[in-house]
Amino acid sequence: MNIKYLVILSVTFSSTAFSQELPPTQTVFFEQDSFIQPELLLKKKADTELKLSTLPPNSSLEDYINQAIIHKDWKELEKLLERYKQTDHYDHILYEYGLGALYRFQGKQKKAIDMYKQIIKNNPNLHYPRFDLAMMLFEDKQYTEAKNEFGMVRPFLPTQMQALIDQLLATMKKSQGWQPTVNFNFEKTDNVNQSSNIKEISIGDATFIRDEESLPQKAQGIGYTLNASREKNMMSNHYAYFSATFNGINYWDNKDYSEQTIRIDTGYKYKDLKQSFGIIPFIGQNILGNSRYSNNYGTGLEYNRLLSNRLQVSANTTHIQKRYQDSSLAQYYDGHSNSQAALVMYQPKSQLLIYSGLDWLQDRLADQAESSNRQGIRSGFLYFGDSLGISGNIRYSQRNFLADNIWYGIHRKDNEYELGVAAWRKQWQWKGFTPKLNYRYQKIDSNLPLYERNNATWFMTIDKIF
Repeated sequence: MNIKYLVILSVTFSSTAFSQELPPTQTVFFEQDSFIQPELLLKKKADTELKLSTLPPNSSLEDYINQAIIHKDWKELEKLLERYKQTDHYDHILYEYGLGALYRFQGKQKKAIDMYKQIIKNNPNLHYPRFDLAMMLFEDKQYTEAKNEFGMVRPFLPTQMQALIDQLLATMKKSQGWQPTVNFNFEKTDNVNQSSNIKEISIGDATFIRDEESLPQKAQGIGYTLNASREKNMMSNHYAYFSATFNGINYWDNKDYSEQTIRIDTGYKYKDLKQSFGIIPFIGQNILGNSRYSNNYGTGLEYNRLLSNRLQVSANTTHIQKRYQDSSLAQYYDGHSNSQAALVMYQPKSQLLIYSGLDWLQDRLADQAESSNRQGIRSGFLYFGDSLGISGNIRYSQRNFLADNIWYGIHRKDNEYELGVAAWRKQWQWKGFTPKLNYRYQKIDSNLPLYERNNATWFMTIDKIF
């Protein structure tokens, strides 16, 4: 997400004003937010524990083991396997097959896969264990190997299971294909230039009178985001990743503040049943008005871990190099930033997701007075009801600058506040396009009055995930 800040302060001088020109007063447009967009690993639990059906009195221990596997009665299966192992001349294949199923339930996916691979290696004509192996490879995101196993076992299975395999093959193909997303929004803002509303600035004996162009300006326009991404399983749990994004906003009544960004991400991801890890280099170009404004490049590291069926943690760290086209901006704002973020997500119900986290940002720019450290905390939720959807988030950050401000002669300190709400209804959907009503409020309190500002924005978005 891009957060816009004041670019230039226009002033007229009183008789006692400084003779030199004021430098840019804020971090400029297209500032990179440290917030992460984590891969959501949470999902509704599919397995349910069922009681064993009543078996005939003369049923064997093997019958009970098979029944426990079919009914997913894992507690009973664990007891049965322990008894079975103590019997003379027990069937090693059945024992390992049951133990592998138990490992799978316990979340020991890799251990279960290795055990089933050994069973198939020693007994290649066992079709149902091969099918189960393929299913576990599919669950573990090892799509290339899963596809091979499904292809080998499909001709030997009943028609119903063949249909299931075809569905799974289609799912794997779709998940590894291009994933386009489209977003359009109407936006109306009362502070497009993210400026302070203070009209007079007193610094020592000097007084600056700000002209109308430097005060908060209103704007209306159409925003958009076009993205296409792809994750391709190369082997085992290893993926190649690519993403191209074009986004921006065009204001029809204040064209100087129209923005466009082009960004390319490409890198590596590791993905399995419980976690994902990525190393993603990127490069981007920003346009303000009709001119090239800045470019940035860097690398992001991301990690997502499923702790339980309802709890997930996510974290990332990103290094960004920033370069500005205009030399008057470059002398202050060229440099780099390092950001870190951590997030905890909890899913108490299938329709509700709650999250909270911390983030840090270290800006190291050419001008030490514009360099800063920022620490923040945020919380939010997403609710997907049968008819109504709603999301909300709040954020608070403290930002401390590293050197005395050239005009005030003291270190700048900011308190930043942000609130966002979005709502939508399923009845509003049309061919997968979902309109949403959004509200966003941003406020900065500073110990230096010049840098205080707020911005309230209402906007409509239309989203489409293909």
